[in-house]
This record gives sequence, C-alpha cells and structure tokens, in this order.
Amino acid sequence: MKKSKNIVFVILLIIMVFLVTLLNNKKTNLIKNEDEKIFNVAIIFNETGLGDKSFNDLCYEGMLESQEKLGIEFDYTYVKNKNEYEDIYLNYAKDREYDLIIGLGEEQEESIKQISQKYPNQKFTIIDSKLSLPNVSAIYTKWNEQTFLNGVLAGLCISHTNTKDNSVGIILGKNLSYLEEGAIGFEAGVKYINPNINVIKATVGDFSNPTKAKEMGILMYKKGVNYIQQLAGQSGFGVFAAAKEMNKYVFGVDANQNMYEPDYIVSTATRYANKIIFNEIESLVKGNWTSGIKELGIKDDVIGYEREGSNVEVSSNIIKKVEEIKKLMIEEEIIIPSTQNELDKFSNN
Repeated sequence: MKKSKNIVFVILLIIMVFLVTLLNNKKTNLIKNEDEKIFNVAIIFNETGLGDKSFNDLCYEGMLESQEKLGIEFDYTYVKNKNEYEDIYLNYAKDREYDLIIGLGEEQEESIKQISQKYPNQKFTIIDSKLSLPNVSAIYTKWNEQTFLNGVLAGLCISHTNTKDNSVGIILGKNLSYLEEGAIGFEAGVKYINPNINVIKATVGDFSNPTKAKEMGILMYKKGVNYIQQLAGQSGFGVFAAAKEMNKYVFGVDANQNMYEPDYIVSTATRYANKIIFNEIESLVKGNWTSGIKELGIKDDVIGYEREGSNVEVSSNIIKKVEEIKKLMIEEEIIIPSTQNELDKFSNN
C-alpha cells in the first residue's frame, strides 16, 4: 500500500513539474511576442482590384502568406480611377504608421515618385517599374522572358499542325511598357520557331472589359489566328470566352489560368507575384530591405510557363523542345529581345 502511494506521489510530482515548465515557456513566449516589432504594410491594388484571378489576387495571396508566416499586419485599397492614386499614397504616408507601402503597376509610378520625395523616410515598393529613388524598391520582372516560352509553344504547335492558318494574336489590356515588352517576348518566341508566322496585335484599352476583349478575340480568330496570348488582366477572360466560342486556342498570364477553360488554354505565362510580395516583406522583417531597381527573370524562378490544369493535347516532343529552350534561357545562351529594334534583329538571325 505504501509502495502504491509512493508511485502516485511520483506521478503527481512529474505532472506538476511538466505543468510549471509549460507555463513558464508560455510566459516566456508571451513576453517575446510583446517585445517583437509587428510590421505594418499597406498595399494599393490597381484599378481591376481583387477578384481578377491574376496579378492582384496573387499579390493578395503574398500579403496573406506574409501575415501568416511573418506576423505582419496590413491594409489594402484599390481605386476606380487612376487620378485617386496620389491621394491614397499621401494618406498612407502622412499617417507614418506603415513600415512599407507597396504599389502595383506602372500607372502608380508617378504617384509614388511624388509622395516618396515628400516623405523620404518612408519605404516604398513598386512592381512593374524601374523607378530609381533612394527610398523606393522597384521590382521589374522580365516580361519578355515570361511570355517567350508561350510563343515558342505556339510556334511549335503551328509547325506540327496541318493548317493553312499561319497567324497568332496578342491582346493587351492597355498600352503600358511592360505589357509591350510581354508582347515582344511572345512574338520573339513564335518567330524563334518560324520567322514567317504572322503576328496580329490589338489593345482593349481597359483591364476590366471582357466583353470588348471577347469581340476582339473573335475578330482575330475569324482572320485566321489559331492562338492568342492575352495580356489583358480581367479583360483576358473575354479572350478565353472567344477561344471557346470559336474552338481555337489561347494563352493565360500571371496566375495559372489553365483551369478556367482547360480545353482551350494551352498554357499560362506565369509570374509568381505572391513570391515577389512575400520576399519583399520578408526582407523588411529581417532588416535587409533595400531600395533600388531589381530585375527578375526566368533564372530567378518567379516567371515561366505552366501547363498544369490544361487539357489541350501537346506532344511530349514539343514539351521537350520547350524545356530545352528554357534551359538555354536560364544559361543565357538565348537573349530575349525587349524592344522592337531588338526583335527585328532577333527575327532576322
């Protein structure tokens, strides 16, 4: 009986020690969390806003991941009119509450330029810009590299198909420099395979007008185009609808869009903006955020092409060839043009 009591006493003692240790650890963690700085970040989406199933949504994913893994807090907004950008940046900056203010797209560049100079101690990040200021981190992904492999894929598919049609199309949302660079990249990819393929271009003039984009897509397909690369934000879903209606093919951009029309979207020219956002905020939290222009290409593993989710049949030989060309790009054996003059020289070689 005495022995049993001793065993019970030992067990109770072990439990008490465990509970005390657990409470001490919890207390230590609470003190640590109170002492740690919580970073506040603001992000301004472009006019399309959330729900575009593309660039804005990917950036929002990056913010949520940063909140979950890095413990940040964030606010966000988007505008219906680009004339509102400067006031929004001014309000965020003058509050002096945010460790970093993030902008998306070339259309926000001028507002960041103006406000960043008024608030030189405020950190800013902008994607799709080459703005050079001492308190601005300008991240510019190489759109020509992002779309090049889709162009290669389109060129190879045309070459391996018995068709009289020898044209591809490109539909932009707006005439912005980075989208123009993406158009050049796609055309370069096509002409890397066959310089005689005809390229037709058009611009919607709006990132949020899928109805107009669909009309433009149908018109292109009726002209003999079999493949269209859309670079049009939410308007791009109109091009997807056109491809389905005309039983033709199309390429997505940014977030993997293959699943939206898997029988007609061949692949997506992916850009993992969520990774870009997370990496930028992580550098802030770790204390190694820097200003300056940062160019990211295919070798940085944030852009490329994605076939997953597409039901469009593409032969293994074609995919093998695309992967070989991708390897040459990473090794810088192929330099992708980014201007019209460079494209002309590239196509003639």
